[in-house]
Amino acid sequence: MNLGIELVRYSHTVGESCLHLQFTPAYRKPIFADKRVKRLTELYLLSKADELGIVIAGLGFGPDHMHVFICNWKNYSIDELVRLLKGFISRMMRKNHWKLFKKDLYGKKFWSDGYFHRTIGSVTKGAMEFYISRSQGKHWEPVDYDVYRYQKQLSLNQFTSNAPHFSAG
Repeated sequence: MNLGIELVRYSHTVGESCLHLQFTPAYRKPIFADKRVKRLTELYLLSKADELGIVIAGLGFGPDHMHVFICNWKNYSIDELVRLLKGFISRMMRKNHWKLFKKDLYGKKFWSDGYFHRTIGSVTKGAMEFYISRSQGKHWEPVDYDVYRYQKQLSLNQFTSNAPHFSAG
């Protein structure tokens, strides 16, 4: 299922830019186990994305991290985009909702200093689920999504000696 992200026409270019980001709260605390913190973080993210003119194609949370799939961010570097998103969410959450997570976070931090990023092709529901499930482990081996999708779609009785064999190695 395609999420409706289409090629975008700008004055002199046509294209699509998709990006998978993962942000982790300070001290890797499970603050997103609280549905209010998760929902408020989501709303601030969507608000800032709207202001920046970028598309949030997908969003997923674990208790101690957030995955966001962004499309059409060509006017920003990854570093600048991360700074704008994390900075806005952190400022708004600490200013307006500090009591919801002050037992877990202290000082002026909402997010950890780092982030994960990966540029990706067209964002589909299957691709998002794959990236989120594969990103749950801290140290995992890279797997090609097209190979994964092909292997997942075939059942054992569909394999023949003529079928191509793929391996993740």
